[in-house]
Amino acid sequence: MVKTSIEDDTEIFVINDKFSKDWSVSYSVSGDSYVCGCKLFQRLGLVCSHIFWALRNKKLKLVPDHLHGGRWLKSNFVKPVHCGFVDDIENALIIDLATQEWRDMHGDYFEVAQTIKGNVDRIRAFRQIIAEGKKAIFGEGIVLSISDKRQMIENLYGSQARSEIDVHPPDVVKTKGSGRRPLTRLEQAMKMKAKPGRKCAECGEVGNHDARNCKKIKEKQKKKIVMMF
Repeated sequence: MVKTSIEDDTEIFVINDKFSKDWSVSYSVSGDSYVCGCKLFQRLGLVCSHIFWALRNKKLKLVPDHLHGGRWLKSNFVKPVHCGFVDDIENALIIDLATQEWRDMHGDYFEVAQTIKGNVDRIRAFRQIIAEGKKAIFGEGIVLSISDKRQMIENLYGSQARSEIDVHPPDVVKTKGSGRRPLTRLEQAMKMKAKPGRKCAECGEVGNHDARNCKKIKEKQKKKIVMMF
């Protein structure tokens, strides 16, 4: 702990970590909430060591409720997985009463399902209750149309599916098709030396050339040109 200060109703703790970097942890007295400059809790839902050090400095034995996070508790973890929402996301969305009730019902179902898991008698009883509930609400036969299914999916995700989707070509990668880097002269010489030799049909020598690129043919052609002039 480097230093502490108070501004209005906020306590500020400056903490130096193992990397010799200072981080500021703010504690709102009125809101009873902690915020750290590293933003680890906002990004991953994990309480950083800086906030823990501030809690230790205040001699708290229990972690505040708002720092638990949905991923810490099994009961709160089940609902977000099965289309529930954590509080901060829920507050950012405009949700009508019907959608909220539907999501609560969805969460209640999976909470009961997790509770009775492994108990055959309770599972059968619960399924019987669901079957009776279906008959009471929908009647004997339940046949959902395509539009009803689409409406259920849109209610599930809280948004409507687009009628048209624009698919754009991928960005051109500059390195695609550029091949390997050019070899240096030393690498070219080593590569040529490693190749097995072959006999030239023009000069009869064994090497890394043939009649098409034989040096003696090129020398003969040069001599003919000189003699012509």
